[in-house]
Amino acid sequence: MKTITLRADLEERLVENAQHEAKTINDLVNEAVEQYLRHQQQIKLDQEISAYKTMYATLKQEYLGKWVAIHHQTLVDHDADGATLYQRIRKKYGRISVLLRQVGEQPIEEVWVRTPTTGRLS
Repeated sequence: MKTITLRADLEERLVENAQHEAKTINDLVNEAVEQYLRHQQQIKLDQEISAYKTMYATLKQEYLGKWVAIHHQTLVDHDADGATLYQRIRKKYGRISVLLRQVGEQPIEEVWVRTPTTGRLS
C-alpha cells in the first residue's frame, strides 16, 4: 500500500470537515477520490460517444445491428452479441471505461420510458 501525503492546509480542512460530518478523514478522502474517478470516467465516455457519432456513417455501413466497442476514440472490437463483446472487452481492458453500443438505424436511438404520474403538473 502506498502512503499519500496531503498538503498541511488540505489536511487541516479535512480534519475540520470530518469532525463536522462525523466521519473519518479516510472516509472523506475515499469519497473525494471516488467522485473524481467517476467524473474522469464520464469525461472519457463523453469523448467515446462523440467519436462514435463521428464514425457513425462508416459503422452503420459495416456493423448495422452489431455491437461495437470504442476506446480512445477508436473502434477496438465488434460482435453480433453484446454480452460476448462485453466479456471480451472486460477481459482485455479491465475496469477502464469503454463505450459499447449497438449500431442502429440512427446514431443515437431514442428511448421512451413510461413513469408513473399523479396527473398533476408541478
